[in-house]
Amino acid sequence: MPFQNNRTSTNVHSSDSPAFDSCLLFISAIKMSRSAKNNLSLHKISLLVSESSQAAQANMAEENNIDENKDINRDRQFSFLSANPTQSKSFSCQDEINRWKQAFLTDNSSITKQSPHDDTDLALTNGREVPFHSGWVGYFSYPQAQSTAPLVMAEFNYYPWSICFDHINSCFYLLGEPDQAAIDVYEWLLAAQLSEKAAPSTVLASTPELAPELESALAPPSSFQAEPFIAKWGQQNYQLAFSKVQDYLIAGDCYQVNLTHPFISPNYTGSPLDTLMPLFKALKPSFGCYFEGESCELVSMSPERFISINSSGKLEAKPIKGTIKRSDDPILDQALIKELVNSSKNQAENLMIVDLLRNDLSISAEPGSVQVDKLFELESHPNVHHLVSTISAQLKPGIGHAEAIGNAFPGGSITGAPKKRAMEIIDELEVQPRSLYCGSFGYFSDTGNTDFNILIRSLEFRDNTITCWGGGGITVDSDCAEEYEESLTKIRRIMDTIEKI
Repeated sequence: MPFQNNRTSTNVHSSDSPAFDSCLLFISAIKMSRSAKNNLSLHKISLLVSESSQAAQANMAEENNIDENKDINRDRQFSFLSANPTQSKSFSCQDEINRWKQAFLTDNSSITKQSPHDDTDLALTNGREVPFHSGWVGYFSYPQAQSTAPLVMAEFNYYPWSICFDHINSCFYLLGEPDQAAIDVYEWLLAAQLSEKAAPSTVLASTPELAPELESALAPPSSFQAEPFIAKWGQQNYQLAFSKVQDYLIAGDCYQVNLTHPFISPNYTGSPLDTLMPLFKALKPSFGCYFEGESCELVSMSPERFISINSSGKLEAKPIKGTIKRSDDPILDQALIKELVNSSKNQAENLMIVDLLRNDLSISAEPGSVQVDKLFELESHPNVHHLVSTISAQLKPGIGHAEAIGNAFPGGSITGAPKKRAMEIIDELEVQPRSLYCGSFGYFSDTGNTDFNILIRSLEFRDNTITCWGGGGITVDSDCAEEYEESLTKIRRIMDTIEKI
């Protein structure tokens, strides 16, 4: 039987102690594995990061204690570290991806049904199953026209184990079938957690085999440097593309088109790992990730869920549409919130995508099960406020998780409506293929759970360059200068953080 929750850390969270920064410790462990001074071996690493600030953890814990039965937002409850995959797959065409998905169906994979182990073996937290223990983790890149398709359209690794951090209960779980490296990392994390501030003496006593690099891993000198980002489009180029989008909208081709443009840092030195803590602290992502890919490294601070599917077949999509900048002045920030939530334009944009997602989910859902649970809900992030809606449905019998993800991919919030025509316009007008940007990163878990984000607020490290994209939905009511500024607002903090490391 797989290794399931035999090792779980002591809960050290309390209202009198600072919230625990699991992300720092996960990253420190990864960095130690890159050093030649110890025997820890982690490769082809995947890190799924939920926002872990002290305030967020305290709020979740407080809300949970007030009413354990309350349906709180648990999007940010878990973070996961996995490494040392036993299988790796990369795909250069859609036919290869389809055959891979079909192989899961043939092999009765957990993508389409629950893992065979008994529910009593699953790690539970406040009655909720930890969704990822082991399984396939990776990305689908944004689909381009065949002539401009990227070399790798999808890349997935099968991980037999994961180390999970539960942000509500402030504890680690070691799950799946861990190798010795996983056990070493897990024990090191426990020692670091129990020392509260990861005091070197405490951790050294527990895991002397990791001692040589401990202090430098917890406070490492960074050799990372990146040249300033350069826009592939200036404002004039954006204006030309914006005007062409308006022509298509007025002609009735579409109701909305998501127009995006890239920014390139033409050279960097050092490791992308050195960007993780500064970026995660600055953006506090709900669906962030780091992925060590075949030919690139992916870092995402995504705030947006594409689709999740639980082990009972419930689908949930949470599209973002409607954005406004934040202010350090609390009074002005509240005024900006009021402007956003009362904006008929932003509500109309959001509703278009909600209708699109309802249609996309209905392809895979039981008839009559698609419903809008929340509409125009305010969600605040360090750099922006968003309007987020939630659509749910029940998976139709005979439809696997991979098929359901494919039926709705790519997410409507980053294409436009109608989707097919919007994507044709995107291919025609945008300056270069999106590659991983606006694709999706996530997992198919052996527990029968699936969860994928939308790859926005993301960085692609490839061939010694860094690419970052910004954009937004264009409608007939859009103002070019405002849309261009919004596209910068969404990613300015990301680029500034990278340039200042």
